[in-house]
Amino acid sequence: MYRYLSNEIGFKTTTALMSSLKIVVRDLTDIPAISVSKLNQDEVSHAIDIHQLTWSQSVDTSKLVREYKFNSFKETFVFMGSVSQIADQMKHFPKWTQKGSVLRVEMTTPDCQGVTIKDLFLAYTMDKIAHNISNQPVENVCDIVKIQSTQLLNTWNSNYSRQEEVKTQEFQKNILQL
Repeated sequence: MYRYLSNEIGFKTTTALMSSLKIVVRDLTDIPAISVSKLNQDEVSHAIDIHQLTWSQSVDTSKLVREYKFNSFKETFVFMGSVSQIADQMKHFPKWTQKGSVLRVEMTTPDCQGVTIKDLFLAYTMDKIAHNISNQPVENVCDIVKIQSTQLLNTWNSNYSRQEEVKTQEFQKNILQL
């Protein structure tokens, strides 16, 4: 019924997408054990929208790409060091090239030759770290931005809850208009 009505009134269903994009983990060290599969272009786009990521898909949709521009080399170096610690815990590593205060990042999961939930979660984490760096002065290249994994995971999951609430409200509004 939901699928029929939503298709009839032009409201796209996202239930399947939502369940394929959720991860439930206690901390970042649980992420290597997650069984992953390649996400399709719609799933990746949906996750980018839900989490308001500033990443895009490559032309062939096999990877996520982003360019970070920091105010200084120090900020870039602190960012890379902070991400390295998280990536090490996750056992999932970005490909990056750095020149001065500009960092170009590509992410893909080699096992499935495409974008997975691990890439999206690391992209989300990287955006949070970059935001923290831009909001606090960097004194030393040895500074590390501390990210609370519990808070990060809770925010990640609450983004889905908010999205589900919005979709439910839109659906109910569309039903009332029938």
